[in-house]
Amino acid sequence: ALTGGDDEHIQRPTAPGHAILHKTTQRHAGAPTTSGVRDILVIFLSARRPETPGSDENTWRIERAMRLLPIAKELPKDKLVHCLNLAKSNDPTNSELPYWLGVHLMQGDMNDPSDERWAEICEGIDSLKLATILNPTDARSHYHLGMSISTRHNYAMRTRRAHLLPPPKEAAESLMHAFETAIELERKCVEAGCGNEINVPAAFLSLGDFMARLKHFDKAIFYLDQVEETIRKSGDFDKDWAQSFLQEVVSMLDYCKKESEERKAKKSLVK
Repeated sequence: ALTGGDDEHIQRPTAPGHAILHKTTQRHAGAPTTSGVRDILVIFLSARRPETPGSDENTWRIERAMRLLPIAKELPKDKLVHCLNLAKSNDPTNSELPYWLGVHLMQGDMNDPSDERWAEICEGIDSLKLATILNPTDARSHYHLGMSISTRHNYAMRTRRAHLLPPPKEAAESLMHAFETAIELERKCVEAGCGNEINVPAAFLSLGDFMARLKHFDKAIFYLDQVEETIRKSGDFDKDWAQSFLQEVVSMLDYCKKESEERKAKKSLVK
């Protein structure tokens, strides 16, 4: 049995053994699996560029973008960025394209103080912001956006570009929103059995570090206290990276608590 899809609803077969026909861009799902192993047969119908100029048919552009994405990942960085931008121009609503563009732009040399590297970092953040807009439920995009905001801050401070950063309050709000959204989405994904393998402890550690740099010590303590808990829940407590995180947290907590107590003491003297 074959069901035809429309543009308004998530389409799924009526039962196991049935098929569904839908556009590439249409949201779809499989029939519920109650036992055993589900085998899925997928058939792609290729689309060619319309011979008639001015045609509204856009499927061929979407397919071109889908083909360019895996090709881009195999290219060196200079060609990769060009390839992903070409794919974006063909399918500007595909969130995967700005996501991967942002990820790869942020992977450059962080010891390079040039204006070109700074421009790449800023472009990477803009790409990841676009990815979160196009797909607000993608935990990966929010997570990497948070990491990129933190990276930009550290890079700007190290290369004397602090004057180019957003105001501290705006930067803090953007970072918190990105990481907290990523953590919330990832927890839901894990509960549903489809986690993205996002390092949640790293998100809390980055939040704590960023807040400490802005001298928001109470907020920093709040986030740092959650690092150990999330590591224990993940079952990675004995891994080297986890132990390294915990050592860093202890040092940062000591510093933040000391600074927080000194501030409180100064305020009490003023009163």
